[in-house]
Amino acid sequence: MRIAFIGFGAQARENLIPACSTLFGVDIAAICDSDPAKCLEAAALFNFDKSRIFNDHREMMDRCQPDAVIVACYPTEHYRIACDAIERGIPVFVEKPVASTSQQVIHLAELAERKGVVTGTGMNFRFAEVTGRIKQIAGDNVQMISLRQMANKPVGTLWDYDSVLRSFLHAQTIHGLDLLIHLCGPVKRLSVANNSHGEKIMFSALMEFAGGAHGTLITSNMSPHFTFDLDVLAQDKLHIKSTGLNTISVAEVDKTYIQGENKRWCDIWAASPLSSGYSRAGYTGELLDFISAIQSGDRDSQTAISTLIETYRCMDAIEKQCSQLLAVNY
Repeated sequence: MRIAFIGFGAQARENLIPACSTLFGVDIAAICDSDPAKCLEAAALFNFDKSRIFNDHREMMDRCQPDAVIVACYPTEHYRIACDAIERGIPVFVEKPVASTSQQVIHLAELAERKGVVTGTGMNFRFAEVTGRIKQIAGDNVQMISLRQMANKPVGTLWDYDSVLRSFLHAQTIHGLDLLIHLCGPVKRLSVANNSHGEKIMFSALMEFAGGAHGTLITSNMSPHFTFDLDVLAQDKLHIKSTGLNTISVAEVDKTYIQGENKRWCDIWAASPLSSGYSRAGYTGELLDFISAIQSGDRDSQTAISTLIETYRCMDAIEKQCSQLLAVNY
């Protein structure tokens, strides 16, 4: 399969292209970037001649006619490029954020459905090794879930956004929120406790899922470093905990260990030090799902743009409630 990359920035170089290189039968057909220096860098890295390096994504798609394109350029261009690819009938995988508004996400999903084009999104937490194991252990029996996801950025506006809050939602919150929805399904009710002030973002989102589970997302841009702590209560007796997307501990009520003890014990899983970081973090899985969907013609894959509509709807609700709370406080 011949895949063309649009955008040769850090995400493409450090994660997506290396992940593609681990997949059998995948060939990097062309590279496009609006920055001439990055084009030269790509040409040198892949030993490409001028016929495989482009500054304009439309020219690249028309001349190279790749089997699929992966969009990992500056996010303000994601929506427009995705539209151009879908209109040409070319399967397209778009890094997050796919678009700056829910309306744009819905339009892309509807356009892809109308044109019969396979799409994918860069939501790697869905495909992290830890996520797959949690789904296997808990199944559809999650009763309560809590995620503390914190970072030290962004502390200013990103891309074409006009607020730090929206920048934070689309750069950081989107991953944790999407993971909770992936594990528990659509959100029935959502309420926010907000303690944000200016560029300091701190809020908790309480969610009731349509399947009956409850969840909490606690997040901020004021942590000194990235924090990811996930707790899941399932099946009335299981407590599953994951830290840093690297380990899982499982404690089970009434499970007996040595000397008849049934407390203070748990089973622990940790990723193998020999496993690929791209696989462990979910980059390989999301791309493999996208490619498999192209091969099978399944437009309802786990990575389809349509699967992000619920995530964007919830981000809109969080942003609205946070803004209302700020207005009341002032």
